[in-house]
Order: sequence, then C-alpha cells, then structure tokens
Amino acid sequence: MNLPNIKISIPYAVAILLIINAVFFTTQSNSIIIQLVISMVIFLYQLENDKIKKKLYNSQKQLTEDAKIFDKNIIVSETGLDGKITYVNQKFCDATGYSREELIGYTHKIIRDPDTPTLFYQKLWETITNGDIFQETFKNIKKDGTAFWMHSTISPIFTNGNISSYKAIRFDISERITAQKSILLKDAKLKEQSTRFEFAINSSRDGFWDYNITSKEFYLSSAWKKRLGFEKDENLTYLKYLSLMPEQYRFEHHIAMHDMLDECKSGSKFVHFKIRYPLITKSGEKLIIEDVGNTFFDSCKSPTRITGFHRDITDQERQSKIIESQNRVAAMGEMIGNIAHQWRQPIGAINNILNDLEIDIELDNLAQVDTQKILNTSNKIKEYTCHLSQTIDDFKELYSNEKRKTSFILTQLIKEALSIVEPEYKRNNIKIQLTKSHDTCNEYTGYERELLQVILNILNNAKDILIEKSIENPKVLITLTQENNNSIIIIQDNAGGIPEAIINKIFNPYFTTKHESLGIGIGLYMSKKIVMQYLQGSLEAVNESSGAKFIIKIPKEV
Repeated sequence: MNLPNIKISIPYAVAILLIINAVFFTTQSNSIIIQLVISMVIFLYQLENDKIKKKLYNSQKQLTEDAKIFDKNIIVSETGLDGKITYVNQKFCDATGYSREELIGYTHKIIRDPDTPTLFYQKLWETITNGDIFQETFKNIKKDGTAFWMHSTISPIFTNGNISSYKAIRFDISERITAQKSILLKDAKLKEQSTRFEFAINSSRDGFWDYNITSKEFYLSSAWKKRLGFEKDENLTYLKYLSLMPEQYRFEHHIAMHDMLDECKSGSKFVHFKIRYPLITKSGEKLIIEDVGNTFFDSCKSPTRITGFHRDITDQERQSKIIESQNRVAAMGEMIGNIAHQWRQPIGAINNILNDLEIDIELDNLAQVDTQKILNTSNKIKEYTCHLSQTIDDFKELYSNEKRKTSFILTQLIKEALSIVEPEYKRNNIKIQLTKSHDTCNEYTGYERELLQVILNILNNAKDILIEKSIENPKVLITLTQENNNSIIIIQDNAGGIPEAIINKIFNPYFTTKHESLGIGIGLYMSKKIVMQYLQGSLEAVNESSGAKFIIKIPKEV
C-alpha cells in the first residue's frame, strides 16, 4: 500500500510528537498539561508565521506585477553623479529608438533638442544637485530625428544621507501637445474667420440679426444698430426692434415668425421666411427693409434660433418707382399717338357728316331737310363719340394704379390690342394675322389690362422695327396656343431678328437701340416685370429665320 506524500513542517511535527507523548507515554498530569500547552503554542506560532509568509508572498507578487505595469507604461532612466546613464527600461528604448547598449554610459545629450536653450538644462542640474525635484515638459529628439515631448520628473536618490544617483520618470505627451497645437491653430483660424465675418457684416449695408427662441435674446450687428439709431452697448430686444416699424406692420412681422415656427413643427428640414416692410430709424429716416430669416435646429431637431439679414432696399424701391414712372410717361406718349390715330377716323367722319348737314341746310330751307336724315346723322355722331369715349376709358384703365383681377377672354383681349394698333399698322401697310390652336384655353382670371399693356408694347416695337428697316411686305404673326396649364402668346415679325450682341440685353432697364424721340428703353423691361410679377409667367425673345419671336407664357389663373 502506497502512503500519501504529505509534507509537514518541523514545528508542526514537533507539536504532534509532544501531543502523542503526552497522551500515550506520560503518566504525570502536570507533564501532560505542559506538553499540550507547548504544542498549542507551537501550532499558533506556526499558523501566524504561515499567514505572514502568505502576505509577504502576495505583496511581492503584487509588487512584481505593478513593476511590470510601471515599466511597460512609464519611461524610466537612472543617471550617475557624472550625468551618464546607468539604467533605462524598455519603454525608454521604445520612446527614443535607441537600444540599451547605445544609451548606457552616455549622457542625455544624445536625445537633447538642439533648439532648447542651454539655460534650461543649467536650471535642471542646479535643481537636482541641490537635492530638489525637477518637473518640466520639454522636447526631445529620437534616433531617427523625430521630435517628441515628454513630461519629466527627475529626483535625486539618497544613500546614507548623500546623493548617490538621479532617477527620472517620464511620460510621452506628444499626442497631447500636438492636439493642443491643433486646437490653438483652429482657434486662431476661427478667430480670424470670425474677425473677417464681423468686418464683412459691419461693412455691409445689410443688418445681421439673430433671435434665440429659448432665451429670447435678440442680437443685431453693431453697424446696423448704429444705422438704426441705437447705442452700441444698448440692450436690444425683439420688441424694441419691432417698435421701429409702423404699427400696422408689427403684427405682420410677428405672424411671419410664428408661421415659420409652426412650419418647423410639421417636420420641414429647411424653413425660412421673407417679408418686406417700412422702418423708421430713431433719427426719423424711413427705410424699406427686406427681412430674410432661416431657422436652425438642435440635435433633437427642435428649432433653437432664427438668424437672418435685414436688407435695405430703399434705393432699389425708389429706383423701381422712378423707372415705372418713366415707363408710364414714355408709354403714355406712345399711347397718346395711338389714341390720336383711333380718334382720326371717327372725328373725320363726324366732320364729314356735319359738313354734309351744313350743305343741306344752306342749299335747302331747314324745313325742307329730311327729319329722318337728321336723326340718322345724330345717331351716327353718337356712335362715333361713344367710340371716342370708350377709347379714353380703355387707356385710363390701362394706366390706373389700381390693379384689379378680372375674368376675361384671351382672344378678345388680343383683338382689342389689334384694334388699338390697327390704324397705325394700316397706315404703314403692315399685315397682322392671329392664329389660334383649337385646344387653347380661352377663359382667364387675372390682370387683364396689364397683359394688354405688354401685348401693345411688343406690337408697337414690331411696328417700329419694320418701319425702320423698310421691310418689303411687312407682317406680324400672333399665335395663341396651349402648353399644359399655360397659354402661350407668340408675336413674331419678319424684320430679320435681333442682333445676337444685344438680344440678352433687351430686357435691361434703359437699354434701347431707338432714337431718343422714340422711347427710353424701359418698355421691354417693364413688360417682363409685369409678366413675372403680376401674371406669374415668363417673357423671352428668340430669333427665327424671318425675324424676332417674343414668347409670353402665362398660367390659366393668376
């Protein structure tokens, strides 16, 4: 039979023997007690000794593990009193690129950065030789020439009260330094861009504004605050800004802001508003403002602020009114000529009728003049005068400031335009023809008189160019057709077309090739503005082989 291999320490063995001897071989009670007590003392002592050894073992094990972690993550070196390296750990070698053999016996000059001032190292040695600890962050150079940054703590080691060596603990913080430099560079660029942005904003006639929906803070660029009459450091609120508007416009602006925020709640990704209103500065100057704003959202897609620009369009509006006024004066001159031509025929007819009546009266006694003839003459004169009156009403409506939407028949409108220009066209032997496709929508709701003005302007321009170029067999073709829900009016002449060099300029204000006695070049500019602004359509000009073609495209209902 094999006995188990049991290891028993000597103290435990002695204690066991004493117990056996006391139990089996000793007869005296005092001797038995003494032996048992001694055995107990030996047991207790050995148990305590085992605990101490176990703790010591665990402590040594933990210390070894900590030393491995320390050696793996911290750069360590030791230096003798002469400054030469006596020990480096593997982390030091990894950080510098040198092997232990290349470092031991050499000074730290091997990794010193040449750009670091000598005074820095003088201060280092002065500190540690005086028995003090030196802490600093400085740059070093690897074996391959790469620069890196370390935060170093260098401590003197004392033996019997005297300095025997120096130990340095270092941390590679190159990534942190690089990140800090990157942040500083970004901050510098951001500051530069912010300065440029602020300069651009304050140099502009436009006003930059920002409204924080949560805090209700309202910001206005400093240059714009000054323009409106506020002090530079004055605390400006949204309500204070609204106070500069005439009262009837404040509610409109407020509603525009709220409507935009309601649109945000519906889930729209891009929400903005655009509104125009007058504004009175504190100095009493009246401005016309175009206010444009966009909404910005937080990470939860909730609107947080509204930011935008106040654009001063006072001069633009004033110029537009001047152009419109000049256009009316110029067009009025042309229309007066058309009215005169409209009136010539009925006035001449009235004159001829009255002359015939006078001759009848002179040749015959009044009593012998046929009464029915007088009545017919009177009715004829009334008919002609009614036509004259209707002509005045038509042109009065055409140039009225009151823009009214009406229902009208498109072909009838074009025929009305033709009846206005017909006398002048006939006098210059210009043929005019109207062609209508069978699928064209004829009933419209919109600004009838404005469309009439556009058609008349193009027809008069066609007449002028045909006369100017002395075209043989001059003619103008008007085509009315349909495209989806839009009607298209095409007016084409056979005058050879518009020169390519100027075809893209003819809708510019004040551009003209006519003599100044024939107009100031704002007819086509205003025509395009009318089509786009009032009729919500388009007007363009292209060249065909025979001449210029003007294309008016308008929706069925404006």
